Amino acid sequence: MIIAIILMVFFACVEKMQLPESLNDNNDFMAGDTTYLLIHPIWNEDMGLQFPVEISIAQNGHVFVADTGSNSIFVFSQDGEALTDFDDLQQMAINPIDVDIDQKMNVYFIDGSQRIYIWNYYINTIGIEEIAVSGSFYNEGAGSITIDAFSEDWFQYLSDEDWILDYVNWGSPQSIIDSLLTPHVFYDGALAVHSFNDIYYESESSTFSGVSATRDENNYIYALDYNHDRIIRVDMQRTHFLKLTNGERIWTHRGVLKSSVSESGTGAGTVNQPLGVDVDYNGNIYYAQTGDFFSVHKIRPVTSGTYTTYPSVFQSETSDIMELFRFSNPADVAVDNNQFVYVANSSAQEIQVFDTDGQFFRKAGIETSTIDTTLQVVQGTDTVAVDTFLTIEKKGFLVEPQAITVDSRGIIYICDTETSRILRYRLSNQLDEDLEPLP
Repeated sequence: MIIAIILMVFFACVEKMQLPESLNDNNDFMAGDTTYLLIHPIWNEDMGLQFPVEISIAQNGHVFVADTGSNSIFVFSQDGEALTDFDDLQQMAINPIDVDIDQKMNVYFIDGSQRIYIWNYYINTIGIEEIAVSGSFYNEGAGSITIDAFSEDWFQYLSDEDWILDYVNWGSPQSIIDSLLTPHVFYDGALAVHSFNDIYYESESSTFSGVSATRDENNYIYALDYNHDRIIRVDMQRTHFLKLTNGERIWTHRGVLKSSVSESGTGAGTVNQPLGVDVDYNGNIYYAQTGDFFSVHKIRPVTSGTYTTYPSVFQSETSDIMELFRFSNPADVAVDNNQFVYVANSSAQEIQVFDTDGQFFRKAGIETSTIDTTLQVVQGTDTVAVDTFLTIEKKGFLVEPQAITVDSRGIIYICDTETSRILRYRLSNQLDEDLEPLP
């Protein structure tokens, strides 16, 4: 039977619940409610920010912000204190559009070209005493051979498992040491050595729009190639052997193209105008894009022998996050320790949050009002009064959220680029044992 339902709304009781402006306020809040609350103070131009476009958090809690307005990567503590010892990342000749940090404290960043840059915090903190200038490689059948550490042969012998580096000669070439201590090129698609694994990939015409390190000790990173609508994996290859001032000996690395992870398409797990990327602790890759048809994807590596594929995890039939018209120009995506997914839905001026299955959970960056109302439902010849609550969203505080990340405590960091601000949010039910908001 077809039932015609006509809703006539009479506001018998209207209650607007004003959210606390920050975690420092003492306003009463409904028990058990979970809403994302703004944390004060807001990070803004007073901290040097001009046009923050990307943000990432290192394993030690340092917050790295790529700011194209100042050609800088700013580094803050989680409470907003500007950190020293990062002068090399300030006012660079490079204009960073994305930044990420791996477990070795390598800071990777891109400028929209075919290059990926690197700067290592640990090496700069300790300092370089000497560097290997040549070395002796040994092969049981061929014997020993001495190789110049600054030649292409050096890299070839290092990569050949049949040869063992058993002795090095140390030196202090200052120009090389200085180049390793400052931001320098990690991967350059224009170099032939970087494309030997895929001769059909025109890496020299890449335009990287996103970069993400893994959250474990894997020696590779991922990059979004906007020009080719693909994600590539870039492996770390040993380059220079260093003796640090504390006596420790470590390797530096350059990037070489390993393979494409996902390529152009419009279905689940394919790439179309990618903008943001993140990787979780299980190696799953999340990326946001503005092309047809699906805006946010999650793919996972599946290895069989020496071959790895990356099937889609989220599916359009079962995951809210894969709904066709849910997002409006999503610029970035982030994942937390529980595999919750955060999407910077830029044109809609909001952050959408999903659980590990891709089901919608909450929004952040908006204010909500709850209206207690009565609906008059007409069913056939009868009219029934139904008490219900309506939730009204108020937007505009977030103007243009371009980047997002989440720390180990669950705090969301958002680059609101147009207003030169970084906003922080956390759930209202994340309280300590004394029922006080966590700092």
